[in-house]
Amino acid sequence: MEKKYYVYCWFNVRTLEIFYVGLGTGNRRYQTKKRNDLFKEYYEGNECEVLLLNTGLSEDEGVQLEKDLIKAINPCCNMTKGGERTNGRKISESLKGRLFSNQHKKNLSKATKLQWKNRSRLINNKTVVVLDKEGNIIKKFKAKYQIGIWLYEEFGYGKHARSAQRKADKYFKSKSLFEDKFYFVER
Repeated sequence: MEKKYYVYCWFNVRTLEIFYVGLGTGNRRYQTKKRNDLFKEYYEGNECEVLLLNTGLSEDEGVQLEKDLIKAINPCCNMTKGGERTNGRKISESLKGRLFSNQHKKNLSKATKLQWKNRSRLINNKTVVVLDKEGNIIKKFKAKYQIGIWLYEEFGYGKHARSAQRKADKYFKSKSLFEDKFYFVER
């Protein structure tokens, strides 16, 4: 049995809070890109360091130590109880049928919300301008979804902001006049 595994933790340098515990081989402990969204957000907003806790472990020993530490410390950025070895798969696929503590459910919920928030930023990161019939700028928005909010709140289009946005989306694509009043242009 090969003993190439280690257990490591990431911690906040200022508060000494351990926010992530992991199992790895090679240089896994130094990687910050292939992490869950909670980890990335915490890492980007704080001064963080990685610490090697135990080395020369078999996979079984490493998994058990990782699980024990996660259970004892309850790090805010671990989304699972440890030992899942997701290897790039989506968390939901790798954890089907698992039972979670309330804290892990909260972490998963936070990560899901954060993932959707980041996704909408990527999709809606273009500046949008609303023009009148003559081509004069009426309003500028930082993101496309804000058009739906504006149309709903200012003019009562749709049942809610999202339905107003769906209606406006058709006019972005066709570049035609919306309700004989506006043009929407992405920049």
